[in-house]
Amino acid sequence: MIHVLPPHIASQIAAGEVIQRPASVIKELMENAVDSGADRIDVVLTDGGATLMQVTDNGCGMGPDDALLAFERHATSKIRQVDDLQNINTFGFRGEALASIASVAHVKLRTRRKEDEMGTEISIAGSAVTSQEEVVCPAGSDFSVRNLFYNVPARRRFLKSEAVELRHILEEFHRVILCHPEKTFTLTHNGNTVYYLPACDNLRTRITATLGKELNARLLDLNVDTSMVCIRGYIGHPRETYKKGGHRYFFVNGRFFKSAYLHKAVIKAYGKLIPEDRMPSYFIYLEADPGIIDVNIHPTKTEVKFQDEDVIFQMLQAVIRETLGKFALGPSIDFEIGAMQHHIPVPPAPGQHVSPPRLRYDPLFDPFRKTEEEPPAAIFEERPLQTYETPVIPLRKKYLVTPVASGLLVVHRQRALERIYYEELLPKFKDRKPVPEKLYFPVALNLQPSLAILLKQSREELLRMGFEMDEQDNVTAVPPEHPTDGPSVIASVQEILSGSYEKVPEYKYGERLSMLLAKRMAAEDHQDSRAAYQSLIDRLFTCNEPNNTPDGRRCMTIVPMEEIDKYFN
Repeated sequence: MIHVLPPHIASQIAAGEVIQRPASVIKELMENAVDSGADRIDVVLTDGGATLMQVTDNGCGMGPDDALLAFERHATSKIRQVDDLQNINTFGFRGEALASIASVAHVKLRTRRKEDEMGTEISIAGSAVTSQEEVVCPAGSDFSVRNLFYNVPARRRFLKSEAVELRHILEEFHRVILCHPEKTFTLTHNGNTVYYLPACDNLRTRITATLGKELNARLLDLNVDTSMVCIRGYIGHPRETYKKGGHRYFFVNGRFFKSAYLHKAVIKAYGKLIPEDRMPSYFIYLEADPGIIDVNIHPTKTEVKFQDEDVIFQMLQAVIRETLGKFALGPSIDFEIGAMQHHIPVPPAPGQHVSPPRLRYDPLFDPFRKTEEEPPAAIFEERPLQTYETPVIPLRKKYLVTPVASGLLVVHRQRALERIYYEELLPKFKDRKPVPEKLYFPVALNLQPSLAILLKQSREELLRMGFEMDEQDNVTAVPPEHPTDGPSVIASVQEILSGSYEKVPEYKYGERLSMLLAKRMAAEDHQDSRAAYQSLIDRLFTCNEPNNTPDGRRCMTIVPMEEIDKYFN
């Protein structure tokens, strides 16, 4: 039998599209605060947002009637008619955010307009208003959201650890503050100030204050105006690229959005200046007529659609190439193994005698006569996969290629080393706690605020993996076998803090440590010789699982002869 759902159940279902985790609440409340015209926005968190999320602003505020109506679904001040959807310049316009939050949490709102003497306080739990009264409060709005998903236990159980949820909140926080340098923002977690960002007059200052001053020297300016779109912002220097991590942001008319298509334009613009498996950082701000942008294609409004996306793709690609060319960042010549030594001719000094070149040749040489030194043809014959007497050829310092019976074996060099080192290290750490080895000189981490706060919560985890630190958060000891240079130590700590790891049982720490060390050792292994290449392949095939890295990435593949034949048909 078909029946209409009760309003409170329908609200909880609808809330699932908008409110997925604490970060979703922070996104919606911060965007509302920006829309209110506030020039200061304060965010307070407890327990990664699971216990408390509070956003306070000094914006326009609301009167008693509007404050109550704001929690009704589809109540909005932004849309009056269908045509208004084509000219949206604000974040919120659907009237779903507050209704969704109120349906799955305990919410308290204190708000006052500047022209009113008294403000109003409203308390809501599970979409039901429990109280409304006059109060004395500052002008603006103060939203407190407690006990998210208290009435949806299944959703609450799916929340991750405090550190993981906080990381998601910080990402949403960054997406708002990075396009509003004219506003002051603060963020406090468990009583500790994570960010105090006073208003400033340019985007570069806000970016470096948020994500680290070291970014300043790595950013190249973008600036172009056209009749369709204005493109501003910054791209990272080609030397600064990342396999994981980095910072990649698109904004349009002050709104963050994601676009795999425009990301491809950025990567294509860099071309061969960066390796295929790495990505640059970028902060790209577009300004365009709202009429050519559709922001209403996703519940969280993180995706947008442009009318002439192909044209914007080409414009973005062109301005990035122009910027890279302006800074003379042309590709360097990278010869493969066996490249010739090039000698640049220098004119002789006045009076200097230059001897004529002498030709060296063997008068007895006969190119048509076969000699015993000539390699036997059998060396190039097909071999089974288990035989490695055939040539191993390095390709772009990334792959090793060798013929096998069924075609060509292609090995990803660094991934193969990760698998090899992992299986060598695992027996050492699987069933025992690593004994940290003291460093001669402590390594200063100099973490950006978003990672510094995670460090405080992850000290025990780092210690279990063999990293000791002093009171100033300098690393004083590392696990056995770990490289001791500063960049390697910092890279490992950052990977532990910002990686997608969840809390794991204690017996799993040996596996995680082995994975971490294997990555560092593989990155440091630069042996370039035919014997080293042959040894690597031999060692890989003695591993228990040679096909994949410990985290599941492919180490090798075989290109079948049939595929090769297709190129010559």
